[in-house]
Amino acid sequence: MRVKVELRGPLAWLAKRDELALDIGEGASLLDALRTLCEKMPELHGVIFDPDTGDPRTNFLILLNGRDVDVLGGLGARLGEGDVITLVPLVRL
Repeated sequence: MRVKVELRGPLAWLAKRDELALDIGEGASLLDALRTLCEKMPELHGVIFDPDTGDPRTNFLILLNGRDVDVLGGLGARLGEGDVITLVPLVRL
């Protein structure tokens, strides 16, 4: 199945694009999609995943179809055909 990933701010700059399509397996989770994204674009891996723990960093707002994934089951949220994942880096002041 295919999902769309939107990259905002510095992520778009690093990736040299602000969106891309990802082909992922049926029943894939949001975490699966993030791993697939980083396989396709290794320059994002160290930014999205902590290199020491391998866990996703917490300094991103992740939206699934415009909704915060925390209310949709977090990184375990299941994806469907045509879903839109938006990654927004957070700036803490």
